[in-house]
Amino acid sequence: MTTTMEPVAPWLRDLNRLFTTEGGVASFVPPADVIATDDGVTVQMDLPGVSGDQLDIELENDLLTIRGERPFPYGGQDGDRGTRRIERGFGRFERTLRVTRGLDPESIRASMRDGVLTLQIPKPESLKPRKIQVQRSESEERELEGARS
Repeated sequence: MTTTMEPVAPWLRDLNRLFTTEGGVASFVPPADVIATDDGVTVQMDLPGVSGDQLDIELENDLLTIRGERPFPYGGQDGDRGTRRIERGFGRFERTLRVTRGLDPESIRASMRDGVLTLQIPKPESLKPRKIQVQRSESEERELEGARS
């Protein structure tokens, strides 16, 4: 038996958005991507409306914490009487992301472009993968020498 579901009606989706914030302004939770490679970790976080000087970035052990505030652009925090619906989130935020242990907080390079924060954290040489060469035994060395002759 096949069951088909109708997509949620747009008016119902809008009504749900209206009541999930209980008439107030939704909190701002910026989405982030964490990409770990052999060379280091790159974090990209969408922060539209936030400038770099409004951010506080910390790395302690394997926890990267980014704090800041996305200011409410419409006057008072409650909004004006004429405001009908505000779907975007505003206010103070804090995101804590787990990254590779042993990264150096002094080596973080941070940049902002088009509302996207990019953090590049290189791995120290001691954490980078190393290729291990397997040594040949003396008997293998003799066999190789004999084959070459």
